[in-house]
Formats: sequence, structure tokens, C-alpha cells
Amino acid sequence: MSEDAKSRQKYRLAFLLRDLGEGGAERSALRLFNGLARDGQDVTVLLFAKKGPLLAAVAPEVRVVDLKGSFFNLLACLHSLRIDFLLPVYTSMRALLAKLVLRLPFRVILSQRNMFTLDRGPLQTRLRFLRCRLLYPMASACVCISQGVAEEMKSLGLMEPEKIRVIYNPVVTEELSAQMEAPLNHPWFEEGARVILGVGRLGSQKDFATLIRAFGLLSPRRPELRLLILGEGRQRAMLEKILREENLEDRGSLPGYVPNPYPYMKRAALFVMTSRFEGFGNVVAEALACGCPVVSTDCKSGPAEILDNGKYGCLAKTGDPSDVARAMEEALQHPLPGEELKRRAGFFSEGRAVGEYKRLFDDLEVSRGP
Repeated sequence: MSEDAKSRQKYRLAFLLRDLGEGGAERSALRLFNGLARDGQDVTVLLFAKKGPLLAAVAPEVRVVDLKGSFFNLLACLHSLRIDFLLPVYTSMRALLAKLVLRLPFRVILSQRNMFTLDRGPLQTRLRFLRCRLLYPMASACVCISQGVAEEMKSLGLMEPEKIRVIYNPVVTEELSAQMEAPLNHPWFEEGARVILGVGRLGSQKDFATLIRAFGLLSPRRPELRLLILGEGRQRAMLEKILREENLEDRGSLPGYVPNPYPYMKRAALFVMTSRFEGFGNVVAEALACGCPVVSTDCKSGPAEILDNGKYGCLAKTGDPSDVARAMEEALQHPLPGEELKRRAGFFSEGRAVGEYKRLFDDLEVSRGP
């Protein structure tokens, strides 16, 4: 296939998700399938439950099918759609089982979005490994969202190394640029306070306890600072308790989930992510896209790649409030220019991700032969 023919190739694609909730994986999938549809690809999104706040953001070019929780509905849909590629997001086992049952020529492209050995408990990880060892060889490719995730996947031996490819998440989009300009009514920004911002699910992976304790170490000598953590989750009560123990109730706030965090990122003095581990770390790249200086723990994996090993933001030790406070102080004293941060974020654009996926589709098409 010539390069010109490849550029005109149109593929029939189906994305398979549980729903369109507010998670980072769902947001990344939304940007990708919207971008592919706008590029002229034939895109269908199959949802086991047609719900979630991101439904309203699906591009008009994308078909959405409600599977109503039924694997048999998935089989019927795949049989009728006659797709070229199936791209599951947190639904890999069901996608591969559907491929096994139907025996149709579509290819399955897996998406590894987190560290395989870190995002679940030891027993769950072992059982998952056994399932994956049986079914992963059926996949035509596995897209990892960072080099760190790809290296771990290769070391696990679940599939041939040549099937593993790194494609960074799409972050910079026209929608994000518009969303960051939305009005923001919050007293701290109106009062001119310097806001330290965290965004994410209030769970153990994000480790906001370390962020609060780091803020507690920094705040006595920086009375102008405020801490705002946007998100909801199981650790809310624990985090509120830490705020009380650190006497930060008047300077720290957990307002809950916010559908559009980008106006906050644009206006914050500093964005901080204190995760114990990540696959990529969408919020780090999103903060850069908003021109906001960043501090992140140097966790496995993603943030160091996004920040180019500290060139575009300060890195700190995982689970270490003192070192996070040190990095926050450094970033506040020597903030990088917003335009420089935005240029770096451009590396993680929708257009770049769409182009990488199209190259993957082309390569798989060529490898299948005539």
C-alpha cells in the first residue's frame, strides 16, 4: 500500500467501554474516537451501559450503541457491523472472548492504561495474569500509553514484544482550549489567593494525603497559599480528617467532582499530582496545556515522560510530604513560562494520537497481506 493510499484509507472501528463516566481512561477514549471520526474514519462506540457525563461530548459523527449490559448484544452488534478493528477500554477480556466466539476477521487492539502489577491486589493480579496469558495472544496489538507501561508489558511476556506499541494519550484538543476559558466563580481566585490545585479520584492511588501533608509543611511560611482538591471518592472522610489534624480547614478544600477542571488549572498558581503510580497521568499534561506550572511525584509511570525528566516541571519522591513540599516551593519560586508549558503539552495532541493510530491500523492491514 502506497503512502498516498494509506492517507486515504478509511477503517471501520468500534470502541468498547463499560460506560462514559468521568475517569481519565474514558476521557482519553472520547478524545481519540472523536478525533478519528473527525478524521473521516467510521467510528462506533459500544457501551455496556449508555450513561455517564461524557455522553454529551460525543461527536455527532460517532454512532453510540447501548448494549444494555449484555454480552450477547455485543456479539450481535459485532456480527452486523463488520468492523476492521475493535478497541476495548477496560473491557479486554470481553472483546477477546467475542473474537473467540465469532471467529470473524476483525482485529482486536488492546489498550494497557496502567501498570499491570500495581493497579490491583496481589491475588487479583495473579488471577488476571492467568486470564490474560490465555487470551492476550489473540490480540493483534497492544497500545501502551507510556514507555514505562510498555516496558512492564514486555517483561510480563503476555504477548510478542513486536505487538506492543506506545501511543501517548490525546490531551490537547480544541474542546480543552475552549473549556479552559469558561468563567470561574470561586472566592479564593477572586480574592487573589495563590491556589495549589489537585485533581483526581479520592483514592489510594492518587495519595492526596501526601499532598495535604506537604501543603501543611509549606503553608506556615506561605500564608497566601490555598489548597483545592477536585474529585470524589472513598477517601474523602480520611482526607477531611487530615485537613483538621493539620489545622488547614480554612485553607484547604475538597469541593467534590467538577466536570470542567480546566478553568481551575488555567488560574492556579501550581498543579500538584502525588500519585503512587500512573499509566500516563492525563492531568499532568492537561495542566501543562492550561499553562499551569506542575509538580508531580516521580511515580511509575508517565509523569517523568510528560515532564521530560523534570525539564517542564518539578519531580518529587513518591509518598514523601517533605520532598513534595520542597518541589512545590521550588516551582512557586521559579515558575516556567506558560507558553513554554503549552508548547510541551502540544506533544500530546489529539492530532498526533490520531496519526499514530492510523499508522498502527495501516501496519496491521499490511501485515495481514492481500
